[in-house]
Amino acid sequence: MDFTTIILKKEAGIATMTLNRPQRLNAVNPVVHREMLQGLMDVKNDSSVRVFVLTGAGRGFCAGGDFKGDKDSLIKGEEWLKPNQFLNLYRSQIQPFIMGLQALDIPTIAMVNGPAFGVGFDFALACDMRVGSPNARFCAAWTRRAITTAGGTTWLLPRVVGVPKAAELIFFAREVKAEEAERLGILNKLVPAEKLEEETMAWASELAKGPPIALKLSKMNLYRGLELDLPAALDLLCTSQGIALTTEDHKESVRAFREKREAIFRGE
Repeated sequence: MDFTTIILKKEAGIATMTLNRPQRLNAVNPVVHREMLQGLMDVKNDSSVRVFVLTGAGRGFCAGGDFKGDKDSLIKGEEWLKPNQFLNLYRSQIQPFIMGLQALDIPTIAMVNGPAFGVGFDFALACDMRVGSPNARFCAAWTRRAITTAGGTTWLLPRVVGVPKAAELIFFAREVKAEEAERLGILNKLVPAEKLEEETMAWASELAKGPPIALKLSKMNLYRGLELDLPAALDLLCTSQGIALTTEDHKESVRAFREKREAIFRGE
């Protein structure tokens, strides 16, 4: 599949989607939204992919919506999108991407190399984990533009930092730099800029070699558990473990343990 605004690469069980508008800090417009959704569907339908990594080219992760006002932006000069046009764009492309990313049954990692503002913050939050460099910055920038989020910030951010801190970051549209982001749990890991790709891909490679079925079940339980009471969650966990115990991967893990070697998981 040919893309003009993103790069989708698959290697050794890892799919990496790179937003590729570095001249705009990877700010998004309808073409980017469409290609991101197409790329995500490609990953979802590829059973060989075990881990998904999202990042941006150049100095930015994603600076949010492109409001510069030229032919490549969300608005053309003073030709503002009507509310129904803007909401249709969100409902048809942006929200399906965020929901699809959050619902992928494989581990997902945001490799944050620079600003993740507005909907770019949503993209990062929708991933399971985030690795960043000192150049990473985050901002729920919506109130700066006198609008509210339609991409999930108010649902995603409290699950990472808690409601009071999410309220602060959303109401004040305050920028969070990398060190604070790590303290708040927005970043799982903060690494030197020159080691960002190496460290992120080391995590991705380790996960890609892991047991796919067990990881998928663990991810399902992690997110479903947010919606369940403890008895229901425990019941789901027992069902999941019952499934995992029947897999060839489980048998392989036991054999490898006994033989003192690294297990080779095939997702069977």
